[in-house]
Amino acid sequence: MRVLVTGATGFIGQHVVRSLSGAGHRILGTSRSPVPMPGLTNLDLCEYRMGDPLPRTITEWVPEAVVHLAWEGIPDFSRQLCICNVDDQTRFFQLAVQLPSVRRVVAAGSCREYGAAIGRSSGSVEVVPDSDFGWAKASLHRILQAECAEAQVGLTWFRLFYVYGPGQRHRSLVPTILDQLASGDSLVVEHPDAAKDFVYVVDVADAVERAVHSTGVHDVIDLGIGRLQRVQEVLNAVSAGSDLAAQPVGERYRPPVDGLWANLDTARDILGWQPTTGLVEGIHLTRVAREGPRT
Repeated sequence: MRVLVTGATGFIGQHVVRSLSGAGHRILGTSRSPVPMPGLTNLDLCEYRMGDPLPRTITEWVPEAVVHLAWEGIPDFSRQLCICNVDDQTRFFQLAVQLPSVRRVVAAGSCREYGAAIGRSSGSVEVVPDSDFGWAKASLHRILQAECAEAQVGLTWFRLFYVYGPGQRHRSLVPTILDQLASGDSLVVEHPDAAKDFVYVVDVADAVERAVHSTGVHDVIDLGIGRLQRVQEVLNAVSAGSDLAAQPVGERYRPPVDGLWANLDTARDILGWQPTTGLVEGIHLTRVAREGPRT
């Protein structure tokens, strides 16, 4: 299948491209600065900015599926930038789904669309976001849902929980802890009792690949590991085999914090997907990718 991947050189995009290529799909990626990426030598790149008219490179390539991962300005999730992303991505959706060759769109949403909900996610289409980023993603979902319905194009909207793995930006939790460990510093986090649903990026890429060739009728699918994992568990996984001790900041004890975790029913029933990489293994693989195997 011929797959157009926006944000192909980003954190998740690189892993999605590898998964799609490994499954035999042909890939055309978009990037604002199409510089060849190490390890992605089989990826054809097209310079494209969200919201601009589609270049001939895309229209003449005749994509059969679109995987939409692009988001401008990370890690800036301000209201102004969220509004710009909604406007630009809406124009892209309107153009992309009208291509006669396109049969399915797979797009990256966010668990932040669920707002202040706690416990096991409802997995429902209707949500009540409580942040600018959550609002932006939920708005894009509604817009894309309408565009796909009108064009009779299949849609998979993944609500991603806390994705980690090789290639993640340095200020994120796992890379920050690995940087501390590599520098010989004690591991320090501000909220070790905070709980999130961490999911390994290669598992996410596998789900995207399954969705690309899916013919099932579905829309919203949560992607997480399906349970809460405290930041302290991440620290323990990172420091496994190390004599460095985690040192919480501030109070010596913080009570457990409620959180939201993914509802994996639809991922399992529709895509036959479930996460296969546990936290300890995933962080080990991330560490090896950054530092190389230990001798």
